[in-house]
Amino acid sequence: VVMLLIPEALRTFGREFPEIQLRISEELYIEQLSRLRKGEVDVAIGPLPENLPHGDVAIEPLMPVSMSIVVRRGHPLERARSLADLKEARWVFTGAASDAGYARKLFERHGLPAPRTGALVNSTLGLVSIVASGDFVGLLPQPIAAHPAAASFLSIVPNREGPLEATIAAMAKPDAMLKPATRHFIAHLHRAANHLMRPSGS
Repeated sequence: VVMLLIPEALRTFGREFPEIQLRISEELYIEQLSRLRKGEVDVAIGPLPENLPHGDVAIEPLMPVSMSIVVRRGHPLERARSLADLKEARWVFTGAASDAGYARKLFERHGLPAPRTGALVNSTLGLVSIVASGDFVGLLPQPIAAHPAAASFLSIVPNREGPLEATIAAMAKPDAMLKPATRHFIAHLHRAANHLMRPSGS
């Protein structure tokens, strides 16, 4: 998410509100929500968690995102055509434990058991580094996987089941959502999301 939305949001927000200093940290959404509930951060940004309690946090959906399967360039599974072809691969999970994560959700939604856990990471950069340098498989937001900085090292696997669909959202405690600075920053996140989803050349 930091790679997708934050650079553009920081650029436009900083231009409009140069006196406000923002502190950005990349963490798992579980840790983000924990810090959010404790009041340590004002806004958490990431894929919208399933079964989030109503009223616990205020949610502002920003954009849909497709989580694509990726491997390093030249990987033997680069031309895999189905999840069944990938079930014995070593997957990189983003999460605190191997019983969570997007790879598990993708397999379960198609009636398949979760794949093998090859590594656990707590950041997108960690996932990219491990997948790009070894025989691992992972899931990345499609705009990141297709970005030139990643595409030179990674290949998107064209599996017939397609990607895992998710929603990127901004989350804040209800009282924090009322703060003008929070509302303005979320408005700039929406602007960044619209910029990202805009067809190139338009």
